Amino acid sequence: MLMQQERSSNRRIQIAYRPLGELLRGIFFLLFGLFAFFAEKLGLGNFRLDPWVMNIFGAILVAYGLFRVYRGIKQLFFDKRTEEN
Repeated sequence: MLMQQERSSNRRIQIAYRPLGELLRGIFFLLFGLFAFFAEKLGLGNFRLDPWVMNIFGAILVAYGLFRVYRGIKQLFFDKRTEEN
């Protein structure tokens, strides 16, 4: 009985932290994508890649970051499965 309660509490902790992890990963990907877009323009870096390659890379990172942020917010605030368990 005690072991089952321990598993249940571990599962609740895991469920609570997973959306936060999604959200933080999404924010990091967004920041890296924005860095790829604006680093050379702001004088923060000098890359050997063509600007259009950096823009494509930045767009992919921003899109993936938005997807991660969306999933994190959805799981954190709108997912009913986390409230049932």
